[in-house]
Amino acid sequence: MFMSPALAQMVTFKTLDKVTAKISSLEAEVGLPTVLGPLTITVRTCKTTPPEEPPETSVYLEIDESRENKTERLFSGWMFASSPGLNGLEHPVYDLWPESCKMLADDVLIGKE
Repeated sequence: MFMSPALAQMVTFKTLDKVTAKISSLEAEVGLPTVLGPLTITVRTCKTTPPEEPPETSVYLEIDESRENKTERLFSGWMFASSPGLNGLEHPVYDLWPESCKMLADDVLIGKE
């Protein structure tokens, strides 16, 4: 199901810095750019299955890299929480995969954790 477009949507990602082997969480609001090192991540939509179905989070996003005053599109498409290797970001330093969709309603965060 799609999250309501009237609500501010958030996506939680897991990130891996391949140099330090550090795994972190990153939250990105749908429609707004989020920075991870030289990468700019812009989530366009996030959907998750209802509780009665097998769990799946799908995120459509764009990832750009800024280097030496120029920007290059590295990724544009769907990523899936259940299959991070299916359609992933190919970057020498960072790995990124979606974990969950969240939404803000009346200043209260609700979503799948």
